[in-house]
Amino acid sequence: MKKLIGNMMRAALLVFVLGLSSCQEEYEEVGGGDEEQTIAAQSDTAALVEKMASLDGSFDNIVDGASCFAVKFPYTVNANGVEINIDSTNDLEKIYDVFDATIDVNNIVEIVFPITITFSDYTQITIQNKEELLSMARECIEGGDDDDIECVDFVYPITLFTFVIDTEQTAQIEVKNDKEMFQAFSELEENRLISIQYPITVVKYDGTEVVVTSNTEFKATLEMARNMCDEDDDNDFNDNDFSEEELVEYLMACPMQVKQVIRDQMDNSEQYLEHLMTFRADGSVVLSTFTADVIVGAWNTGMSNGAVMLNLEFENFTDFTSEWQVYKLEEDLIKLYIDDGNKIILEKRCDI
Repeated sequence: MKKLIGNMMRAALLVFVLGLSSCQEEYEEVGGGDEEQTIAAQSDTAALVEKMASLDGSFDNIVDGASCFAVKFPYTVNANGVEINIDSTNDLEKIYDVFDATIDVNNIVEIVFPITITFSDYTQITIQNKEELLSMARECIEGGDDDDIECVDFVYPITLFTFVIDTEQTAQIEVKNDKEMFQAFSELEENRLISIQYPITVVKYDGTEVVVTSNTEFKATLEMARNMCDEDDDNDFNDNDFSEEELVEYLMACPMQVKQVIRDQMDNSEQYLEHLMTFRADGSVVLSTFTADVIVGAWNTGMSNGAVMLNLEFENFTDFTSEWQVYKLEEDLIKLYIDDGNKIILEKRCDI
């Protein structure tokens, strides 16, 4: 009798969902052998949604050194002695700017306490001092083994339909962000079912949009996203988010204009501002002005202690000659450094 009643309940939800979204043709198994258009609390898809919608705490690792939580805005830090108010993710770039402008590579960020941190499940606690923060950071899993899925993002709003099996009560929910999506699935009880109004759109890490039209496609997309990209969950902040091969491709794509050269505690940038570096496939690199070649050197890449390295050799330009660690690779900037504050910044100039 209980099984019969349960089947009748699920049948009622099926009719309800079909009336709302006739384009949904794929179902997920819910407590039995039949495929249905619903997602249950203990299903694999529900777990994947929670992982995808959970808070990614890696974006502010430069501040807290931890990927499993993020510091709640607003707050204040001192970066190499410069006070910075952090009101949004954009303000984090100010810390990088201070570091790039400082000769000393022993960069330090000091947080003004107390602060509030938000965990992946959106719960929050207050941290009173540095010792408490370090204690929480040590509990994070280093190296990307946390549960969140970061390589795809939902495009909101998304409409959900809920059904309470015991009472046959139905409802419609419009979720507008990751927090609301996470709460909808994490708070899903065993006697409740959820259906998604398809089609929905997700965006991959490279900006590609994927239209999903069924539960089967939805689950497959989330599973594929687990290992689709480097989620940058390492607890450091200027780690290598690129490979040696990607560096080679980057350098050979366009000439690189010299923007900053600091060597032996001396800022020599001004004398090189009109110089370009052109990296060639034969291992040669041409250091030139905008009008004439100056000197030909050699270049190659390698790895050292997990870091991507760029080796430059010029007979008469010791400011450039060394094995440099590539510590930042942006869309149009590459930043190199070695010990004792030596650094080079090059700007990609595809317009030349």
